[in-house]
Amino acid sequence: MGRPNIAANFMSPTMYGSLPKALSSEERLSISRNTPMSASLREVQNRTPAKVSAPTRAGRALRRSLLKGCVIVIVVAGYSGKRFIYERAHELGVRVVIIDGPDSWAKTLVGEKVIEKFYPVDFTDEAAIFDKCLVRIKQAEAELGQVDGICSFWEAAQALVASLAERQGLLAHPPAAVENAREKQNTRSCMKAAGLPTPANHLIKSGADVKRAAEVVGFPAVIKPISGAASEGVVRVDSLEQLVKVYERESKKIKAKAIDSNTTTLDDKTAEQERARGRAELTFMMEQYLDGPEVDVDVLLNSDGDVVYGNVTDNWPTIEPYFNETGSNCPSILSLQQQRELCQLSVAAVKCMGFVVGNFHVECKYTSSNGPQLIEVNARMGGGPVYAMNQFVWGVDLVEEQFLGCCGIPSRPYLSKTPQKCIAEFSINAQKTGTLQNVDWVDKFQDDLHVVYARSIVEEGAKVVCVEDGLPTWVAELMVWDADVNKAIAHVLDIEKDIQENIVIT
Repeated sequence: MGRPNIAANFMSPTMYGSLPKALSSEERLSISRNTPMSASLREVQNRTPAKVSAPTRAGRALRRSLLKGCVIVIVVAGYSGKRFIYERAHELGVRVVIIDGPDSWAKTLVGEKVIEKFYPVDFTDEAAIFDKCLVRIKQAEAELGQVDGICSFWEAAQALVASLAERQGLLAHPPAAVENAREKQNTRSCMKAAGLPTPANHLIKSGADVKRAAEVVGFPAVIKPISGAASEGVVRVDSLEQLVKVYERESKKIKAKAIDSNTTTLDDKTAEQERARGRAELTFMMEQYLDGPEVDVDVLLNSDGDVVYGNVTDNWPTIEPYFNETGSNCPSILSLQQQRELCQLSVAAVKCMGFVVGNFHVECKYTSSNGPQLIEVNARMGGGPVYAMNQFVWGVDLVEEQFLGCCGIPSRPYLSKTPQKCIAEFSINAQKTGTLQNVDWVDKFQDDLHVVYARSIVEEGAKVVCVEDGLPTWVAELMVWDADVNKAIAHVLDIEKDIQENIVIT
């Protein structure tokens, strides 16, 4: 078997510029008038609104009955760790169609009868991606019937989804709003225009911008790629000299590394070819460093723009200067007043960018001198442990809610009034650079009834890196539960300490 064509599976940042211009209100109205109403929307309109929107068990059962049988197109499956999303869709009776690169791991889900269809799309020609996806959506309609919704749980696909749904007359985020969330400079401009707190910031498009950025922002500061997810390329800097070094290092590193939806890393030769094609160019933003506790705020807005769910999860101190995540807990141990302020800022941030309805993962800090401050808005369900934590603690299924929203079925989760379980989770970072010699350190915790999972995420013999030598490698992930959040926190930290004492890296 030949080596996969990496470019065919990689959705390039330059794809965004090739997407069609957002439609005018008149054009959207014309499409709406000429597009038959989906079966799910017809069913919603035939039901009593109060019953469909009821935040009760009966209301949830009714919404699930409306969702069952819906055809939903998902653009880009994401990495294989998102498999649970498609398994949950199958449990709900959702007929999922996945459009992704030809070598996506998700194509095997058809044979496993988890999804209905997998349609490969070659991502090599950025200008043709939109049209190719549109053809595949038409194919889904011909083979399965009318498509009820389009969505994605993958950050890089949000702009494409917005454009496709708009052309199909389906519910989705406005393309302009997605752009505002994706581009960090736009985010800050929207916040400032709305009178919301905004840290000092400046763009770095080339080395010539570095000194001016330092003058505008000052130190300490953070530099980050202007678009992207997670903490890759995000680094704290404390001086001009450090800024120059970090900018040169991180821009070279990110340009040389491109990851597709299957997390395939480019070799040096392919990376050079991709740079030549303009696929790996990045602009950085430098902005004021924000102190204080970091949180995630998961927000659901219904079709009326009302907040139907808001949950604060505490993120533990990251490993600086790279801001690599460590752990988190839910429910939050911040004061109720601080949580209210964080939720209010998150909702205001989402709305000022132009979003009306949907599932949002908002990252904030509660600073010592300026209260709540926004880090970024993700116009999708959060990744990693976010789904499990919301479900365990409050009984809210964010996958289900995202599917409901994209089909036009009201989002009104039935949630517990008090925490069902208190959760703490931890991603263990390597404390030494070298070769990992063992992975049996999680075995002793498998019979602990309070451990949800304790698993290694790198293989024995793998190379790992500690913070002194670069972005730290995550070697294991843990999640525990308890009736008391502080006990859950203490328990997961005890496990982390035990594992660190038994990891052998040489």
